[in-house]
Amino acid sequence: MNGKIYQPYLETSVYTYSGAYREYLASLRGDIPSLGRLVCDQLTHPTLFYTPPSPYLEDTYFGKFSSYPRERFLDEDELFVTAAAMMAEIFRLDERGFVTGKDVTKRITVSCRHASVLFSAVLKARGIPCRSRAGFVDFGNDGAGYTEHWVNEYWSFAENRWILADVDGYYEYERRFGYSQFDLPRHKFLTASEVWLGLRDKTLNKKIELYAVGQDILEGVCGYLFMDFHSLMNNEIFYSHQPKYLRRRFHLLSREELTELDELALLIQRDPDAVIHKKQELMRLHEKFFLLTNSNMNELCDFYEA
Repeated sequence: MNGKIYQPYLETSVYTYSGAYREYLASLRGDIPSLGRLVCDQLTHPTLFYTPPSPYLEDTYFGKFSSYPRERFLDEDELFVTAAAMMAEIFRLDERGFVTGKDVTKRITVSCRHASVLFSAVLKARGIPCRSRAGFVDFGNDGAGYTEHWVNEYWSFAENRWILADVDGYYEYERRFGYSQFDLPRHKFLTASEVWLGLRDKTLNKKIELYAVGQDILEGVCGYLFMDFHSLMNNEIFYSHQPKYLRRRFHLLSREELTELDELALLIQRDPDAVIHKKQELMRLHEKFFLLTNSNMNELCDFYEA
């Protein structure tokens, strides 16, 4: 493959830039699975606090969840949006930095998007092209249901291909399903564009699960479509970020606007490598895809529009 295709994914974004921690990340040793497990060992997923504690997870990886300080947030996503912020907190909690065997009190509590951003920062610092992908993963390993999730694709120079890796948790850490979460089979992960197109043409025969209770499925998938689109351009936007033109009007989109989203999904699905190289053309044709807002800006806009 032409090096120009993966070359942009050596560059960092405002999210994957590790700043003063870059040299430290570059010094980490090990192959991809080793680095992936190391990242896993620095994180706790917020959902683990909202389900009955698993004795297996506590004994094997985290220690007692009941020891987690009561004054800390059970979801720190909004505190540590960037890799540099995550790194600072990892060192604040444990000045040894990235070490194995950490219990829950020494980990940051962030979700899959953050895990993906942090792993991208690690690999980019090591000179390995990497990008985040937003979509849906088959946690159950039966192909029936897919849950919203972020993973990574890193470029393997040895195998001349993008490889899927998931550093969020330990669900396949031990190869219970016959493969590693650091080299996921493609059928395990549905891209947001694939799900969008399948829902739009009614050919998707998979159950799609969103964490937001009661959220319209197509609107939720649209959010992931734009998160994946921006991630392919090295812009790993936060969950609440969305194009301004979609703000509280998804249900009012015209047929033409929905067709534009279909065409965007087709571009991503057919040739994800081309997206970053077509950025200027896409900005010229669809500037609204690039003009973003977030939940806080929504409230500010409402104030000025009132």
